Amino acid sequence: MKLNNLLKTVVFAAATALSLPQAAAAWTPEEPIVLRIGFGAGGETDTMGRVLAATIERQTGWDVVVENRPGGGGVAMLSALVNEVPDGLVLGMAVNIPPLMALSQRPDSVPFTLDSFDYIGTVTVAETALIAGGDATFSSIGELVEFARTEGSAKIAWDAPDAKAILQKIGQQEGVSFRMVKAESGAEMNKLLLGGQVDAAFGTGAHLPFIEEGQMKTIASLSDKRLSSAPDVPTLIESGHDFFIAPYFYIAAPGSLPTGVKTALADAMDKAVADEAVQTVVQNAVSAPAVNLGPEGTRQMMQDSLGPIGALFAK
Repeated sequence: MKLNNLLKTVVFAAATALSLPQAAAAWTPEEPIVLRIGFGAGGETDTMGRVLAATIERQTGWDVVVENRPGGGGVAMLSALVNEVPDGLVLGMAVNIPPLMALSQRPDSVPFTLDSFDYIGTVTVAETALIAGGDATFSSIGELVEFARTEGSAKIAWDAPDAKAILQKIGQQEGVSFRMVKAESGAEMNKLLLGGQVDAAFGTGAHLPFIEEGQMKTIASLSDKRLSSAPDVPTLIESGHDFFIAPYFYIAAPGSLPTGVKTALADAMDKAVADEAVQTVVQNAVSAPAVNLGPEGTRQMMQDSLGPIGALFAK
């Protein structure tokens, strides 16, 4: 009898121990989760955020409400998010570069630090290319530099401050002039390049049909890795210029989330990002695969990116 009782006790204790992680991870929100997107409706961030929210709803049965909170490239949304209760009911979707720019350039005027948030995961990292016309006489960043040196300058279309800053840094390093021509979108950059008004431009996906048709070519990857659309084209880093752009789309929450809440949210996000619907929308939105770094990977990405972003915008 004593042996039977002992066995029952051991079995019960083992079953209880096995059930504890499941209980911790089985948090279910009692109210709708609000996903605040730091950009306006209709853009690529909004599109990806909405399909992510809908997929989490479908997979978990939770209610997820999307709100657009544009301003400062997501900085305004994050500035409000930091003051919310850390109960998992308010999340924010942002792109890493604008808040990192703010933290590196004006840290005293931003009401948050990297440690103010818990990170749930990433949706994707957009790939940025430096492109030229299909008949351009240069096919690499080094040849573009020599073109600018020979011609006196090269005209480059840009639509984002980080892209502009990279070419300005390279111009300073090489002692050549890049005339930066402001555009409002990828479509406008394509138009300027195809019309011959500029010698090169930046591409984040809208250029790919023209690459396939031979009207444009990729001359460098501005990402920290080679591009999935041009795996044979070197990165700027490989070409001797220690700069890169890696715009990660990520989900954050107010810091100090309870462990069970964070685990449940991270698990739900991981399953959603792997879903075919999300994968398809992400690929269509930014011409790059969906990728989730997870909570710790996302935090590490933010920490590792702060220094390079600061260096990029340093005077």
